[in-house]
Amino acid sequence: MRGVRSALTMRIACVPSVLIESSCTKFSDRVVYSMIEPFGGSWRIVLPGERFVMRVCTYMVFVALALSGTAALGQATVSVSDLEFFEKSIRPLFAARCFECHGVEKQKSGLRLDHISTILKGGERGPAIVPGDPDGSNLVVAITYWDPDLQMPPKVMLEDEEIDLLIEWVERGAPWPEEALPAPSVLDEKVDVAKRKAEHWAWQPVRAQSPPRVRASEWPANEVDPFVLARLEEEGLRPGGEADRRTLIRRLYFDLLGLPPAPSEIEAFSMDASPMAYERLVDRLLASPHFGERWGRHWLDLVRFAESYGHEGDYPIREAWQYRDYVIRALNADVPYN
Repeated sequence: MRGVRSALTMRIACVPSVLIESSCTKFSDRVVYSMIEPFGGSWRIVLPGERFVMRVCTYMVFVALALSGTAALGQATVSVSDLEFFEKSIRPLFAARCFECHGVEKQKSGLRLDHISTILKGGERGPAIVPGDPDGSNLVVAITYWDPDLQMPPKVMLEDEEIDLLIEWVERGAPWPEEALPAPSVLDEKVDVAKRKAEHWAWQPVRAQSPPRVRASEWPANEVDPFVLARLEEEGLRPGGEADRRTLIRRLYFDLLGLPPAPSEIEAFSMDASPMAYERLVDRLLASPHFGERWGRHWLDLVRFAESYGHEGDYPIREAWQYRDYVIRALNADVPYN
């Protein structure tokens, strides 16, 4: 009974008086006044006898519900500054340091850290955090290496700044935006590579093709043009006229370098009457270092190159520029893809 008394005294000290007054209507006056009385500026429970044990337990349930409702309300009204702190500092930290072992695809020790509901639920050791109480949070115990049997990450301790951020996050009440629990990725069925290669045109062996016959036989200027013209004629269309020099140089510059030509270059190309002027311009642009910069970006996009991990305030990827520069050099040096 002494344990129950102290527990109730501690809980009731946190409950506003308006909650107590509103709850008094649920008990008889005799019970209420024998159970609740002012004490040192707060409230404490006075047990009149064992006959009221069941009513005390009922009151404990009421207090617990009141407190949990208040906590839930606080989580639902997270401040903008707390959410900004979480998105800039905590979510990227979890993603970089924790999700590999405690994310949507893998949960070591049954712990998942990519949603506040799973963090509060915890894993084999219980809840990962107690919002507002870093000392009572398993997550803080693990990252600070206080317990030799509970150290995370297991191989390399987090930086001091990262530890401070997580402790501050717990102290703030573990703010987290309202969002759905991330779903695990659904893997496609096994891919039959051989079948796809047999069906897709890109994997077909190169075969010599005879140019199709066309009506406007004077228009083709190379071996490819008859194929283009044949399809145009099939659709009842006629090819456009030849572009002028100013249009040609702008097309070449934007296609090969991604940059516009200088006015002086436009003027020089327009005045060049040589039949090889176009070919010389193509060779010059292909030899430009800007060619690798223009076309290297497509390769870098394909491999999802980035110089940071993403999100608004995330960490940079050190030395990433070396791979970027290698791709540019490789394209400029015409390094084969294989």
